Amino acid sequence: MADQKSQAIVQRRLLVLESIRRLSGRSERWVTVSEIVKDIKDQGYAAEVHNIRRDLKSLLETYQQLECNDNSNLAGEPLNGLAYGYRWAGKDNQTNSGITLPEALSLVMVERYLSQSLPVLLTRSLNDIFNKAHQTLELHKKSQVTLWPEKFCVIQPAQPLIPPKLSHEILVIVHDALLNEKQLRVTYRATNRPDAKEKEYRLHPLGLIQRGPVTYLAAMTNDYEDVYLYALHRMQAAEILEQDCRQHPAFDLADYAEKQGHFGTAATIHFKARVCDHLALILEETRLSKNQIISPANDSGFREITADVSNTWQLRWWILGECDRIEVLAPEELRIQIAESLSKCNQQYLPKEETVSSVL
Repeated sequence: MADQKSQAIVQRRLLVLESIRRLSGRSERWVTVSEIVKDIKDQGYAAEVHNIRRDLKSLLETYQQLECNDNSNLAGEPLNGLAYGYRWAGKDNQTNSGITLPEALSLVMVERYLSQSLPVLLTRSLNDIFNKAHQTLELHKKSQVTLWPEKFCVIQPAQPLIPPKLSHEILVIVHDALLNEKQLRVTYRATNRPDAKEKEYRLHPLGLIQRGPVTYLAAMTNDYEDVYLYALHRMQAAEILEQDCRQHPAFDLADYAEKQGHFGTAATIHFKARVCDHLALILEETRLSKNQIISPANDSGFREITADVSNTWQLRWWILGECDRIEVLAPEELRIQIAESLSKCNQQYLPKEETVSSVL
């Protein structure tokens, strides 16, 4: 504990120096204690005036380039104007406090929620920085900012799924090929079924798409121009090749992910449905599309909604998930598909004797 306290004091004093350097600026104006305290607090640190005064007294003895204007005459009596002021008069020997509290908080949140999106080659070198970020938060427990990771959580609005097992070695190879724009030779199994056959592909990687627990590689295959998605966990082996991968000038990863990331045709359809009042209230807050229109409430308990949406599997899963709270009206093809799915689902839940008699 004593060691942590001393580390916190050292870091705070370096922050005081950085604050003076920044506030004093090129004009080397005098900076007051209250300005220093406010600047440090604005960065999320816990700072008390008496502690900062002690820090300044110690820093004046250590750093010759730190100057103090106590605004007193030779007799020690205060004059009008600035009571106390500090400035950094030197142009060199810049101070370095390592990771600041805002930087530490950002890194901890990145590690928690975005680390899977970072290239493996960078993540290995970032581990030390992530550790320093955690240490910085630990040193400043008195600051309310350090509690932010405990006050923020992200949940997925879907059934939680355990990510499939993914070979770390294959992940490194894919990231390396993607970063260096090299071709890949992979052994790929389309499904995990025992009878599924493995095939070898020469891939031209274009980008990675994280969809829930599964990571997909968007790539062109062999000499074809079409772009397909390949699940990384289905790659049985991978080898980076010396040849540069082919480019696809018209390809945009964000656009492709929006259209193909949820599977389906991705064509825009004019969706029309009857939804219950409660679902309508939810959709008024979280819209299906920008041109969504919901009819006013009435005595039926249902309202009509129209919106232009992408024709994807995700749309069908959402409709089926809402079950009796929604009735698809258009397009007709989608209505028929949903009706068929619900009919098959209903058959699954019928008593066995009823199922047999309905088949006969």
